[in-house]
Amino acid sequence: MSHNLLWGVDWYPEQWDKTLWESDVQRMAEQGFQVVRMMEFAWPILEPRPGNYDFSLFDSVIDILEKYKLTVVLGTPTAIMPVWLVDQDPTILAVHPNRLTRDFGCRRMGCMNAPVYQKAARQLVQAIADHYGPRQSIIGWQIDNEIGHEGSDHCVCDHCRAAWHRWLEKRYETIEELNRRWGTIFWGSTYTRFDQIPLPRQQVATNHNPALLLDYDRFSSDTAVSWAEAQVQIIRQKARAHQFITTNLYPAPLAQCIDMEDMVRIMDAAGWDNYPVWGNQDEPLPYFFTSYVLSYVRGLHPSGNFKVMEEFSGIQGHTQLGHLPPPEQVALWTNQAIARGANAIFYFRWRTAPYAQEQLCYGIRDTDNTETERERHIITNMQNLSPVLKTFASEPVPAEACLVYDRDTSRLIREQPLSLGMDRRPTSYMQVGYDAELARWFAPYVLYNVNCDIKSTKSVNLDNYKLISLPFYQITDEAFVQKLSDWVARGGHLVLGWRSGSRTTDNWNIDRPLPGLFRELAGIRVTNFEALGTGSTGICLKDTLIHQFISKIITCKGEVWADILEPETATIIARYRDSKKHYTGKPAFTRNKYGQGFVWYLGTSPDPKTTFFLYKSILKQAGLAGRFLGLGIEAVQRITQEGKTVMVLLNHTSKKKRVLGKIIPPWGTLVIDSI
Repeated sequence: MSHNLLWGVDWYPEQWDKTLWESDVQRMAEQGFQVVRMMEFAWPILEPRPGNYDFSLFDSVIDILEKYKLTVVLGTPTAIMPVWLVDQDPTILAVHPNRLTRDFGCRRMGCMNAPVYQKAARQLVQAIADHYGPRQSIIGWQIDNEIGHEGSDHCVCDHCRAAWHRWLEKRYETIEELNRRWGTIFWGSTYTRFDQIPLPRQQVATNHNPALLLDYDRFSSDTAVSWAEAQVQIIRQKARAHQFITTNLYPAPLAQCIDMEDMVRIMDAAGWDNYPVWGNQDEPLPYFFTSYVLSYVRGLHPSGNFKVMEEFSGIQGHTQLGHLPPPEQVALWTNQAIARGANAIFYFRWRTAPYAQEQLCYGIRDTDNTETERERHIITNMQNLSPVLKTFASEPVPAEACLVYDRDTSRLIREQPLSLGMDRRPTSYMQVGYDAELARWFAPYVLYNVNCDIKSTKSVNLDNYKLISLPFYQITDEAFVQKLSDWVARGGHLVLGWRSGSRTTDNWNIDRPLPGLFRELAGIRVTNFEALGTGSTGICLKDTLIHQFISKIITCKGEVWADILEPETATIIARYRDSKKHYTGKPAFTRNKYGQGFVWYLGTSPDPKTTFFLYKSILKQAGLAGRFLGLGIEAVQRITQEGKTVMVLLNHTSKKKRVLGKIIPPWGTLVIDSI
């Protein structure tokens, strides 16, 4: 099933006159593209009337693609639905928690718990698999499109109500057990039957019980995973051995409730839509944030690789546009994705749509169908670098460090962001505070060019790593804490973040001094804390003479939160220094020797300058050879199919840079032998 490195494009032939089809495909083939993704919004074309399937349009298109030796990835078009299905049962339209029913004509408008929608989708996918599964030119399948995106991860319709009550009864068995674990004695919200439990619709003021909200996130995630798995199982029965199955996930990674790791576990790879700038952003996301995102996607599947099903090609937006990146930077984002583990790139899209909701989503070509500057850069980059990139693109990314996240904690922070500094909402349906903090914790590995994985608490193999970063692990599983303790005792190095150990798996406040189950491991007690909001507090590094000197000439800060620490067996490595804070002089960061290893506890989120100096010593003590090559320079170690170690150098600046004796042009990429 390995294809080394696939270059593809997202194409929508149904949106164009058929007289353009062959010239489009011929040009794709001449430019070096190997594969086309299509069909993911074509349900009304494939099934114009209930049970009457018409594959003639895509049969003709695939015939042309085969003529020019291009292969195909087909999307199952269940993110939308034909109008006749809504006429048949209007209750299939999803209801947002704000009580607004979605209208026909948008995407992701259907409720994934609606039986009529489920049945029709399964029948459609079965018909598609029967028809196209045997075809040799089909090399892959994309399940649905951006499942759960744009606030569709939650629905509060009557279908969801019935499914929610069944889910709760299966989980808790008795209403008494649910009442106990949710703590419904509080505010007199005790239930006597499962069917009394409300759906978590938006409230005027005080929200629902956090335990209810957390369970609804889990339920909604299970709904989405089941939706995808039903389609995977159908396709598996008909797919040929060379055909892969994936689905396209989307930014921000943890801003919705769906456990994407669960979703892709029975697929062949995770897929991602890579948009470092979108809509009205006035600048792209920081390059370390994109590295965090790409590394997260890589960690979702055991294969250690992923596929970019939509790669930025032209300026994008639905109703507003913003920053226009130079075409060299567009090519750089492609190379960054491959460096971080992508083994397939599909550019979105071949040509800009002339009409409808994505008129402002510009493709490789504009609607006038003439060659663009960005097209020339994309094709030149693909043709020039493909020979070297394909030598390692499908190989695992080696890493001795890992950032570990917890999916339930991410769900909790959506509803209880703790600090205004964690409450980041670029849209009404997206809370990205947890992602922003994880990116902050990932940034030092990018700055010091240390390959770092990102794994969940449920799938990380601690023995693969020398250094683990575990920020704000609130929903604390005792078995995982024991695994961490054993790993550190054997010589592991752990960086633990504030609020870790503060809740049980049922989201109860822990009934012991903070950091709860981590107290012995971290060698500290948290005596008090405050939220810093969007402000900060001063920090003085104390662990080395160099850090003490740096703290005298550079203002180091902590942001978002401040745990006030009391060392028990730990050593103080930083104190708060802020005349406006009553806890000035109290410990902020500590280091504890535990067995053969060490645990750092960070009671606040270090600002960029503090991060830079702090992690230089952390990486050194963990035995990792970090190397800072300059701000904006990213270096990723890869191992080729022949076992040779190479370094991918990425220049994320608008200036020419000399790095390791090599000149990298603005927004440029070099692949060199590892030094």
